[in-house]
Amino acid sequence: MNQFEQARINAGITVTELSRQTNISRSTIDKMEKDKPVKAELAVRACRVLSQYLGREVTYQSLDLKTIN
Repeated sequence: MNQFEQARINAGITVTELSRQTNISRSTIDKMEKDKPVKAELAVRACRVLSQYLGREVTYQSLDLKTIN
């Protein structure tokens, strides 16, 4: 389990719900949770929603998400 997946679980949100709220495919969220690179803009979007649920700011850098341009 990577830091992104742990943050999602701590936020109490499912992959399906995160996908819906961010308009990011489940497969892309799965990539984030498997340490595969994703577009930076998608990582930012996912982290914004997680931040709202966690009540603190998280960034793709703080969660060690791998990104591409």
